[in-house]
Amino acid sequence: MMMIVFRVVAATVGLFGLALQFLLMANDPSGPEFAATIINFFSYFTILTNTLVALSMLVPVIAPASRAGQLLDKPSVRTLNAGYSAVVALVYFFFLRNVGGDEDWELLADRLLHYVMPAMVMIDWLVFGNKGQVPWAIIGRSLVIPILYGAWTLVHGALTGWYPYSFFDVTRIGYAKTLVNFGGFLCMFVAVAVALVLLDRLVALLEQQRKMSQ
Repeated sequence: MMMIVFRVVAATVGLFGLALQFLLMANDPSGPEFAATIINFFSYFTILTNTLVALSMLVPVIAPASRAGQLLDKPSVRTLNAGYSAVVALVYFFFLRNVGGDEDWELLADRLLHYVMPAMVMIDWLVFGNKGQVPWAIIGRSLVIPILYGAWTLVHGALTGWYPYSFFDVTRIGYAKTLVNFGGFLCMFVAVAVALVLLDRLVALLEQQRKMSQ
């Protein structure tokens, strides 16, 4: 029961943060047309990650027997969520938290999507997830979405001249620097995935030892 309550609360927080961020973008007088706003909104890795996380929290609760519910509740998928959320939090803290001078509702949306949700995902992964079931192959799989995201960012940016992040802004720093930055972020995804697999093994071992000692 505690797991269900926690995941419903997490999904609610995530969906609220996503809705708030979209409303802020849609009502920005200096922003593009509505259709372009929708595309730009989902061109942020933070938005994609939190959307996946919110669905992974909610769908297994409301439709646990469905194919989507079973898929999103797999230990490997929840580990991917935890890894992506950790990268979102780390990148925001080290590179983006002092950019733009966000305040009021914008600051609330940023904090919810970059700090609160990653923390809740990690708590869910540690407390409620089954341990010892995450394969080492998850490290390679964790790069699929970031690579696809990078390709989309470059193609969309080349067509529109708009880039979601300054460190991927080809018009400002060029393709060479952008690709170097992208490679650096892929290394971050690998490092986080390795850390989660090791933590998964460690927690499983500790739980096994605890059961044997009882």
